[in-house]
Amino acid sequence: MHLVMLDTCVWLDISSKKAELPMLTALEHLITDGVIKILLPDLVRTEYERNKDKVAEASRKRLTSECKLVRGVIEAFGGRGKQAALDAIDDVNHKLPILSEANFASANRVIELFRSASEIPISDAVKIKAAERAIAKLAPFHKNKNSLADAILVETFQEFRKRNLEDYESFRFVTHNVNDFSGTDHREPHPDFSNIFDGKNSIFFNSTAQAIADLLDLEEFQDEHGFAWEDQTRGLQEILSEMDELVDKVWYNRHMNMMYHIEKGDIEIVPKGTQNYANNIIHRDIFEGALASAQRVRSKYKDTGPWSDFEWGMINGKLSALRWILGDEWDMLDT
Repeated sequence: MHLVMLDTCVWLDISSKKAELPMLTALEHLITDGVIKILLPDLVRTEYERNKDKVAEASRKRLTSECKLVRGVIEAFGGRGKQAALDAIDDVNHKLPILSEANFASANRVIELFRSASEIPISDAVKIKAAERAIAKLAPFHKNKNSLADAILVETFQEFRKRNLEDYESFRFVTHNVNDFSGTDHREPHPDFSNIFDGKNSIFFNSTAQAIADLLDLEEFQDEHGFAWEDQTRGLQEILSEMDELVDKVWYNRHMNMMYHIEKGDIEIVPKGTQNYANNIIHRDIFEGALASAQRVRSKYKDTGPWSDFEWGMINGKLSALRWILGDEWDMLDT
């Protein structure tokens, strides 16, 4: 088994960024199969729980702002593909609330992973070593800023490693904070961490994918699993297109019902201009327009009924649900 410790920033990115989302599924898989064990300093849990909602909300606000900015540019300078580009922006805008909910769902999955982790408190010895780094201006204090939390994390990793050398095949530290932890080559640790990361048993990574690449065939794993929740949500244009078809079919069914009653004599066709608007009559011009519309529906769709009561209920239910998503009240079935 391999020991993996992820910096707080990695957990936050896994919860909120599309590119990192597959790593959450991969970690779940490796933990379930007993390939890795997560090391979780209580400081990481505390920082994550304090910041996860802020990160999700900041991501939503950033996307909203960027969508508005891009839409403005397209409206001002868009060429022949202007409408298609605007439609794409509208789709993203429509998905934003769903994407935010997905971020919160991912955060809950992270919290669930924490339950299976080896959670450890920060020792006084670790705090002293972190302070010694600060006094000596060693990384992560080499840029003259307060990096005490980062120093505590890396020293906690080192303390745990020394106490458990025989229990794990390797010890892996993962961070996206390359400014404080990496050397000139961001894939490598800063030289001040040479006593902690030997590149063999104790390894530094600036990417979760790299940290688990030798433990899991990521390409094959990605082919077998669906990762992109935002691609599973429906875009606004797709929803509107489905609604158009459902409206046509609901109207067509009502039209055919009217034709049935005309044939039975329950509804009378009266000349255009007749000053009578009872429920049991239809004006000739409206009737002819309805016939043309019905022909358009038949030519547009392969399936125009007749439908069973169940199928007819499904069509009405789908239309009601899609309209509800876009702001109408339930059971809004006007055509």
